[in-house]
Amino acid sequence: MIVPLVRIGFILTWLSVYFLPKKTVKRYLPSSTMAALLVMTTVFIGTHFNAWKVKGGTITRILNILSIILGPFSVGTLWILRFTFGKFWLYVLINLVQNLIYAFPILNILDKINFIKYVKFTRIHHIIASMTYAIIIYGYQLLLEKR
Repeated sequence: MIVPLVRIGFILTWLSVYFLPKKTVKRYLPSSTMAALLVMTTVFIGTHFNAWKVKGGTITRILNILSIILGPFSVGTLWILRFTFGKFWLYVLINLVQNLIYAFPILNILDKINFIKYVKFTRIHHIIASMTYAIIIYGYQLLLEKR
């Protein structure tokens, strides 16, 4: 019963976008979309190699993964870019803190409620991959700004 509530909570993070100026959403949405595509690619590859385990049938697994990627991950990317774009080291620091919070306390909670469990993909792998994506996303946004 708790897993569907967690999914709903993740998707409800989009309500916070209401507080962002429309111009900001328009400016950073392409980078947020790029970030989601990078993570989805990792999910498809990682699922094939059993890097993590998501309980339930195919639909449950898809809903759990998508609720994370399209919920707090995409929205978080918008917010982080909003407050840190143009200040690269602050951007890196905020991303590192956010990734550490996700990799340790949040993943522990998600594991306990059988939402997702890392098997071959460790928390260190998560941090390395996420920080790499963060740098790619920042570079992508720089390219968009120069157009």
